[in-house]
This record gives sequence, structure tokens and C-alpha cells, in this order.
Amino acid sequence: MAFSDIIKTVKNETSDAIEVTKLKAKISKEKTNIKDAYEEIGEFIYNKYKTTNTADSEIMDKLQKIDEAKAKIDDYNLEISKVKMN
Repeated sequence: MAFSDIIKTVKNETSDAIEVTKLKAKISKEKTNIKDAYEEIGEFIYNKYKTTNTADSEIMDKLQKIDEAKAKIDDYNLEISKVKMN
């Protein structure tokens, strides 16, 4: 194999690696977009549940877990305030 052939092969492999890296970055961005959309859907459903007090029975336990977690966060923040006051 001639030196010029080796250079061409290295260039091609480098170009391929760069292209694959760019495509993987685009895939990562789209996965983030999907995650964000799921989060927005979840927030929408939760807010609807909070205003109507109704939801599909299939997700009611998940919505109640969010309420419980928010209550715990409020309690922890209250404890933090008490500790800071001492």
C-alpha cells in the first residue's frame, strides 16, 4: 500500500468518525427533546389533576406519589429553616 493510500484511508476513517460523532450528538439532542416532552406531558397531566381532582385510575397512584413527595419536600424545607434559625 502506497503512502498516499494510507493517507486517504486515514482521512476517510477520520471523516467517518467525525460524521458518526456529529450524528450521535444529534441523536442525544433528540433524546433530550423526547425527555423534555415527556416531562411537559407529565406536568400538564399533574396540573390538570390538581385543578380537577380527577385523573385516569391508571396514573392516580403516581400523581398521589408526587403529592406525597411535594409534602415531604415542604417538611424538609421547614426543617432547614428551623436549623438555620438556631
